[in-house]
Amino acid sequence: MKRPFNYTCLLALPALAALLYWPTGDANFLGFLGFLVFLRYFLVTPDELFLLTLRRAATTAFLMECVLIGPALLFFYLRSPDVNPMPQALGLSFAAALIFFCLYHTVLEWKEMRGME
Repeated sequence: MKRPFNYTCLLALPALAALLYWPTGDANFLGFLGFLVFLRYFLVTPDELFLLTLRRAATTAFLMECVLIGPALLFFYLRSPDVNPMPQALGLSFAAALIFFCLYHTVLEWKEMRGME
């Protein structure tokens, strides 16, 4: 029987950007190694409960990003009116949503595991 592919493991692909550290020497690229945490999903079979927790975490993170973008745009505009606030606001809201997604999904997985004991 063929095991279904868990597409969540593809979230580890941005970790390849960390390879740019060696030609550039810029240590900021090493932050992409945090995406390696998603490699563990290669071994997870996506059942209904997994997909439900994934959907809950993704939906909440998306809504958080949508709510955060407006105040972030306003904050970065007021901080420096002569500079375009869009790159900083998008970066901040995306990073916050991604961190929240990872943490919330981990909490939901822990609750699921504790319920199985």
